[in-house]
Amino acid sequence: MAKPNYRHAKKQKEAARKARQDAKQQRRASVPEAAEVSDAPADPAPVKPIA
Repeated sequence: MAKPNYRHAKKQKEAARKARQDAKQQRRASVPEAAEVSDAPADPAPVKPIA
């Protein structure tokens, strides 16, 4: 029976974790652009009823 290669499994796990972190960071980097666009129209709306 072959001996399990724990080092290889650990490297695979770390690579998958890094890929998930990179994907999450890219999603977060693109979200503020959309948030800024949606925030801009939301700010004048509360001002109209007050004025």
